Amino acid sequence: MKRKWFILPYVLVFCVINIFAQSKKPEDKFMPEWHLLFNDSIIGTNVSSALAWLQSQKLKPKKNTIVGVIDSGTDTTHLYIQKALWHNKKEKHNGKDNDKNGYKGDVLGWNFLGTSDGSFNMKSAGTEEFREFKRLYPKYKNYPTDSATMANASPEFIYYLKMKAGARIESYFKFTKYLQQQANAYEELTKRAKSAYPGKDSLRVIDIMNIDANDSLFNISVQLIAIDLMNGSKDRLWQTLVDQHNAKLNQAQTRIKSIEADKDKRLLMGDDIHNASDRFYGNPDVMCDDYFHGTFVAGIIAAQPNPENKMIGIYPTAKIMTIRAVPEGDEYDKDIASAIRYAVDNGAKIINMSFGKQTSPDADMVEDAIHYAANHDVLLVMASGNNGTDCDKKIYYPQGLDKTGKRIDNLIRVGASDINGNPGSISNYGKNSVDIFAPGMDITSLGENNGYTTSSGTSIAAPVVAGIAAIIRDYFPKLSADQVKEILIKSVTPMNYKRVKIPGLNKKGNVATYDSLCVSGGIANALNAVKMAQQLSSKKNK
Repeated sequence: MKRKWFILPYVLVFCVINIFAQSKKPEDKFMPEWHLLFNDSIIGTNVSSALAWLQSQKLKPKKNTIVGVIDSGTDTTHLYIQKALWHNKKEKHNGKDNDKNGYKGDVLGWNFLGTSDGSFNMKSAGTEEFREFKRLYPKYKNYPTDSATMANASPEFIYYLKMKAGARIESYFKFTKYLQQQANAYEELTKRAKSAYPGKDSLRVIDIMNIDANDSLFNISVQLIAIDLMNGSKDRLWQTLVDQHNAKLNQAQTRIKSIEADKDKRLLMGDDIHNASDRFYGNPDVMCDDYFHGTFVAGIIAAQPNPENKMIGIYPTAKIMTIRAVPEGDEYDKDIASAIRYAVDNGAKIINMSFGKQTSPDADMVEDAIHYAANHDVLLVMASGNNGTDCDKKIYYPQGLDKTGKRIDNLIRVGASDINGNPGSISNYGKNSVDIFAPGMDITSLGENNGYTTSSGTSIAAPVVAGIAAIIRDYFPKLSADQVKEILIKSVTPMNYKRVKIPGLNKKGNVATYDSLCVSGGIANALNAVKMAQQLSSKKNK
């Protein structure tokens, strides 16, 4: 839940806030392993008791379940994740596709955000709204928006305006227009100064302020740049002030021109971005730019034990397949669809998806990939998003719907809870669209330089559930993805005994019970889940 700037620092209207970004906090705020525990004061997952119970029953894992982590990449050198990394035993680092799966050198996974030769790896992508606005801008930039035009507007033009609003682009256009008005004011005042002080070189700000004029054009010009005039010494050179402003204006105008002139760097990948069957692009470098988020997520699932700080993943026995497909900003639909299919085809039985967005131009492409995963018995675990928003009322992609509009049985969507069992204030929710809550606030996992850090968000809660699912699939491999999802939902710690603050709302009285926030009405409980899985698995064996 990591991000993203297009124009900043020039102006904040192009600030792109990834809805799945996490806030980093000091690692010692809470005990690093709290999400593994469960008692009267800690509403964690009870993973520690679950693993102890499995051992007491003399149950043993049948295989090391592969968890595909579709994210920003993984620090494959981190001491506490190395042993958990999936290795493609049929592949070698020799520039050949040894296993004939279409991906040369995919020893540790695959990077769908880079060129085949590795010369370029995408880091930042902006929001989907801005990308769609940018795509349609050349066609509609001069279209009027008067009532007569809007009455007969095409669906595409309406969509363009929606993307323009979503990208917050209008305020930047207005800002640039304002800068131009200021430039006109500077020009007018310069003309007045030359008239008032003929032959004088090195005009200063104080000279402008002492001009004896009281007409409307002069007064408006002064008002437009009043802040510039009042800030700083009155003895400043006037031309310096003019040059500084013109530089700002030129910069803003250049940025607007770039909307049309600069190509989407995603096109460097060399694939057809709207063709789902064109899947064999990218490179094997899963550890290129900005792999923090993916490393953090992988650590929650399967970080190896570190007795010094009690840090450990949910299930260190799991194997992490790294798939880089999530840049800073919004992910591309094509890359996510390709990543899901790659994970499925290469043996993943669980896929963690700590990403999501509000606009999805090629949603069908991703939905088809989700169905592909369902047909191959793969469970998808998805973060619900960090907007404090009701997902029943506002769509977040991918949805994971079947042809009838019903949510598909192999996708489970996760909200974030804190140590006290309250929903995180940033977590999305939904009585029908979010399945379950799990610890996601102030969670410690892997950081930079073989270290650790603490973060929060639904991106954190999703891998907690993915880790529990890995335990179930490892110990009870005959259970299907659908059954694992059902177990996770039915085995929660029920939370309807307490009324909690609805995420994202700050007014008094906005409280509810968990059954109005998610399908399960509670928080993931690993002990309950493995017991239920054992019972169901025993029935299947009879």
